[in-house]
Amino acid sequence: MHIPGAAPAGPPGRPVPPGPPRARPPAPSAGPGAPAARPTPPRHADVGGQRTLAGFLYGFQENEHGCFWPLYEGENLVGRAETSVKVDVPIAHGTTSTRHATVVCNAGNASLIDMKSTNGTFHNQQRLGPQSPVPIRSGDSIRFGGYNVTIFVITSR
Repeated sequence: MHIPGAAPAGPPGRPVPPGPPRARPPAPSAGPGAPAARPTPPRHADVGGQRTLAGFLYGFQENEHGCFWPLYEGENLVGRAETSVKVDVPIAHGTTSTRHATVVCNAGNASLIDMKSTNGTFHNQQRLGPQSPVPIRSGDSIRFGGYNVTIFVITSR
């Protein structure tokens, strides 16, 4: 297993450098005289311009030395690596959808949401319903299509 913050063992995982969260595009205007739309919250918690580490996913399926993906406070989009869609957890596996699932981390708690993936998202061998959040804990088994990982959640700092 690899230590968080160190260089990854190799593809398909990769480290994510700290930086500001990606901004969502502004919501379209409802027209003149309409009430102003609320600003969209960032996908990731931002503390002093850096994302706060909340845990990581790790697996050994495609790499015998292992690989990991950091998870940050807020939403972490899991998807296929070989697409033009920017995801937080890129998985290079043919059974993983472009926007497969989301791992939401919030103050030591985490949940998993299937984003209507083609091949399903599984938590401890149970298939998730689409867009229905399921609480997850450290050591839980997660499968994105046919790709298996384990989650580690940071519960205190």
